Amino acid sequence: MPRVYKPNPRGKLYKKYDEELIQQAVAEYKTTKHSLKVVAAKYNIDKSVLYRHSTRTMRKQGGQTILSEEEEKEMIKYINICAEWGYPLDSLDLRFLVKYYLDKLGKNVLKFKNNLPGPDFVSGFLKRNKEISQRNCQNIKKNRAEVSPESIRSYFRELEISLTNIEPCNIINYDETNLTMIRYPERVVNHSKASVSIMIAATASGVLLPPYVVYKAQNLYDTWTENGPPGTRYNRSQSGWFESNIFEDWIKTIVLPYFKDKEGKKCLIGDNLSSHLSFDVIKVCHEENISFVFLPANSTHLTQPLDVAFFRPMKIAWRNILLKWKKTDGKNPASVPKGCFPKLLKKLVEDLNENSKDNILAGFRKSGIWPINENQVLSRIPRVDDNLKNDDAVEKSVLDILKEMRYGSMNITDQKKKKIRYNSWKKCRY
Repeated sequence: MPRVYKPNPRGKLYKKYDEELIQQAVAEYKTTKHSLKVVAAKYNIDKSVLYRHSTRTMRKQGGQTILSEEEEKEMIKYINICAEWGYPLDSLDLRFLVKYYLDKLGKNVLKFKNNLPGPDFVSGFLKRNKEISQRNCQNIKKNRAEVSPESIRSYFRELEISLTNIEPCNIINYDETNLTMIRYPERVVNHSKASVSIMIAATASGVLLPPYVVYKAQNLYDTWTENGPPGTRYNRSQSGWFESNIFEDWIKTIVLPYFKDKEGKKCLIGDNLSSHLSFDVIKVCHEENISFVFLPANSTHLTQPLDVAFFRPMKIAWRNILLKWKKTDGKNPASVPKGCFPKLLKKLVEDLNENSKDNILAGFRKSGIWPINENQVLSRIPRVDDNLKNDDAVEKSVLDILKEMRYGSMNITDQKKKKIRYNSWKKCRY
C-alpha cells in the first residue's frame, strides 16, 4: 500500500496556489461547459493542478483498495462489535482478520506476504474509515509485565455489565490445552510436538461440553476419530494448534448445538488470541446473540476457571492413564498411536465425570466469575506492601553481597609477597 508522500526539501520547488482560488476554479469547471484548459488559463492555474484537484473527490483516500467498499463496511461493523465486547482491535488483529478473510475466499493477494497485510494497509484503511480510527487505537496492551489490582477491578466492572441477566447455563469458559502422546510423560516438559491439542469448554452451571481434538497432520483418517467420547469433534492442522478456521468450526459444531435450546443472551469467556477470531466467527456469534468476554492479559492463572480448578486434575488423570496403558497394551509403541487416542480420551472423560462438576463450579467460583466476586482474584494478588518489603529485603541482600565482595568478611587472606628479587640484585651489584 502507498505510504504518505513527503517531498524532498532539496528537490524542485513547485508553485503553491491559494486553496480558495483552486476551489473556485474546480467549481466553475464542474458547473460550466468550459474546457479544463480555458478554466486553468482564466485563474492562472496550471492545468495539471486543476485536473488533480477536480478528480480528487472521485478518488478514495488511502490508495487503491484490495477489498471492495461493501466488504470494508462489513468489516467496520464487526470491528465495532468487538469493541462493544470489550476487545478493541489493534493493528495486528486487523491484519490477521483480513488475512483469514482472504484465505477463506481463496484470494491470493500478491502485494501481501502470505495474504497478511502490512502496516501500510492499516494506515490506508484508517484513512478511508476515519470513524473507527479512535476506537481502533484504544487497544488492550497484551504484554503487561504483571497483573495489577487496577486491571482486575476494571475487568470485573466490564464483566458485571456483560453477564447481566445471563443464566449460568449460558456462560461458557473455553481454553485450549494439550495432552502428551508419549509413553513416558513424566520425562517430558513442554514437548508440544509429541502432543495433541484439545479445546475444553465448560459452563458456569457445571456442564462439561464435548472436547474438540486437533491433530498435527496433513490429513485426517477415520481411525483417528472412532470410539472416542460422545459428541467429540476431530480436526487437523499443520501446526497442531487451533487456527481461525478450526475455531470457527468449534463454534458451529460444539457451541451452537449446545445453545440451540437455550433462551436469552449467551456469553463465551476465553483468552484474547488473535488466531481465534475471524469476521465469520464475529458474525455468527452476533446473529445468535452470543457475546465474548476476553480475560485480561497474563491473568489466566487467576481468572480462567479451567486453569484454576480443572486442568490440573485432568492432566494427573491423563498421566495415570498413560502409565497404565504403557504397562499393558502400550508396551511396544514409543508413543500413543493416533488410532488409540480417542479410546484413551474416552477413558479420561469417564474418569473425570465423577468430580468434573464440582471442579468446574469451584473454578468459576475461585475465578470470581460465578457468582461475580472480584475479591476472589484480588486476594491472590500480592499486596503492594508485601512487594515493598520484598524489595527492601532484596536491596539489603544485594548491598551485603557487594560489601563482602569489596571488603571481605572472613579475614582469611594470603600474605603479600615481598619483592626481594630487585633488592637482591641491587646488593650483588655493589
